[in-house]
Amino acid sequence: MSNPNKQKGTAWERAVRHFLNAALGQYVDHWKDAAYPWRDPHDPDNITRPAQTGAKDMGDLHARPFVIECKAEKSIRLADYVRQANKEATNAGFPYGVAVVKAPRRRVEDAYAVMDLVTFALVLEALRSADQNGGIPC
Repeated sequence: MSNPNKQKGTAWERAVRHFLNAALGQYVDHWKDAAYPWRDPHDPDNITRPAQTGAKDMGDLHARPFVIECKAEKSIRLADYVRQANKEATNAGFPYGVAVVKAPRRRVEDAYAVMDLVTFALVLEALRSADQNGGIPC
């Protein structure tokens, strides 16, 4: 990969994927030293980088039920990122798009997860519905 911006973007996608999988318990303990990081490689809750096929981009990461668009750029354009995340979520058949934007000179966990208010309302409605059905403790 000779394009430095592409390398930076790929490294950011990888960092976000690893952080989320580790934070959500999808990786084995001490996964950085393990030959294989997954607890269960077939778990649909693993955060994965989809193979890009065809003309329609399906996002940088899949974190069921979200498509994540990872951005690590000097100038931040939130509206563009959210629009792109929503379009790619539709392309991938996922209900929600979210952009994960790198905070300059900060750690991965300090990144911003950004969505539009319509998406937030849909997520809030789904969480409340799951809570009413005994799915999510609030």
